[in-house]
Amino acid sequence: MHATEPASTFPMLFGEVVAARGPHDAVVTTRETLSYDELNRRSARMARALLAIGAGKGARIALHANDGILWVTTFLAGLRIGALVSVVSTLCTPPELAHILRNSDTQIFIGVRRFLRHDYAATLAEALPGLSEGRAETLRLAGAPYLRSIWLDDAEGLGWALSVEDLLARADAADAPDAALLAAIEGEVAPSDDAVIVYTSGSTSAPKAVVHSQRNLARHPPELAKYFLLKPGDRMLPQLPAFWLGGMAMAMEVLSVGATLVYPDTPDTEAVVDAIQRLGVNRVNSWGDLLVKLRQAAAARGVDVDAIVGLGPFRDADGELIPPGLQVNMLGMSETFAVHSAEPLDHRLPDDKAGSSGRTVGGYERRVVDPGTGTETPPGELGELQLRGGALMSGFYKVDRSKAFAPDGFYPTSDLVRLDADGHLYFVARRGDMIKTKAANVSRLEVEAALRALPGVDLPIVVGLADPEFGQRVVAAVVPKEGAALSEDALKATLKGVLSSYKIPRQIVFIGHEDVPRTATGKLKLFELADMISAQIGEARPAPSAAQSSSV
Repeated sequence: MHATEPASTFPMLFGEVVAARGPHDAVVTTRETLSYDELNRRSARMARALLAIGAGKGARIALHANDGILWVTTFLAGLRIGALVSVVSTLCTPPELAHILRNSDTQIFIGVRRFLRHDYAATLAEALPGLSEGRAETLRLAGAPYLRSIWLDDAEGLGWALSVEDLLARADAADAPDAALLAAIEGEVAPSDDAVIVYTSGSTSAPKAVVHSQRNLARHPPELAKYFLLKPGDRMLPQLPAFWLGGMAMAMEVLSVGATLVYPDTPDTEAVVDAIQRLGVNRVNSWGDLLVKLRQAAAARGVDVDAIVGLGPFRDADGELIPPGLQVNMLGMSETFAVHSAEPLDHRLPDDKAGSSGRTVGGYERRVVDPGTGTETPPGELGELQLRGGALMSGFYKVDRSKAFAPDGFYPTSDLVRLDADGHLYFVARRGDMIKTKAANVSRLEVEAALRALPGVDLPIVVGLADPEFGQRVVAAVVPKEGAALSEDALKATLKGVLSSYKIPRQIVFIGHEDVPRTATGKLKLFELADMISAQIGEARPAPSAAQSSSV
């Protein structure tokens, strides 16, 4: 590799950072601090342990843990040996977890047993019928046919799992893979190797499995760090969890520049404020209602919110406050490994660029096409954003590329945007069935499928309503079956067993079939239905612009 060429695999990038920042803090929690040297040793030990149980390039590893030392060391270990790591949400219900483990072909599962109110041993047992009769390291389950071993931080009393400490001990055995073998294996990791799967709600009822390559994880985070103005001395607390792409991308940005990653004990707002006060945090990455609540709680505890970048209002390069309308609204998605359009955080948009998401980031090519004809639109005209290059995903796991990409390699994002002659992108709306709530994508079809499976539900229709804190709020209208007596509280309570909390509708109203607005061909008029729901819950909705009315 040419001396000036940036690292193109994670092992290469991590080796460079450790060499430059070895003794400096890498990951900090209230219980433990790891320097880059220690993070290197811990992740190497986990990597050698994985090699000892037969993992290697392409091994399918599921990581199911809250943000912290175990998550970081295991994630990095998987990347170092060229494995394909599926990051699993700690909010997963048993049906969601069962789908992920089967769809991702998971062979090795590593995770925590308990977090907050969750007992993940019980979740696994419910997700995988027959698991309770299984034997550790020799699992044979039809529901997850490739799964062979489960390792938890606490495996006491579980005949089908072993402890993470037992796994790490494999690296210390006399015949264990040594440092020289690990180095040789890291040298064989290629930029094109698939590295991570992130599950995100898609346009169908099943979550999409977004696959990113080693090159994306090595090249894009250092590029994004420039826009977030990250410096080696920063101590960043990402409030978005690392199992979501936004949290993972920020963690990788921090590590790519040799800064410090700070994790609170729990995502509870008070615990986050504690971490800010005790652990020297000077940067926060948050969004929407999470940020609003955190800012209020921090101010109430006497924290100087203006001194913490991302918590207080943004300032330009001269230290002057940037008006909200002139702050850049960075735009990205799981498929693009976070941001694809941006300006630096301290950039004050010109008055004629108010509302812009910025220009292209990291080598992405962008074009805007008419959703009906597929032809490119003139500058400033509304159309669907398509992307190519940059850190675009390899594809969706187990989905043919032809079903995800255009013949020339562009990816249709379903984002309706305008792109001006100067390259500034303006987001208008989502095309189709996605609802963006609390920094997460929710498929309305997935929520509808869960509602439809409940007794007494004849027709469920889910939409998103604009919300100043959530971005969009998931709501639903339900037509009961004849004679059924349904209640909003009962439906929500039942959904808690099958959907993650952020996917459950915040309001459910009941209507009749005659109330459902449809076109002459029987298609749902979702915007009119959203107006109907708003009226029933006593809210007013803004009318769509002419461009939105004619194009969406």
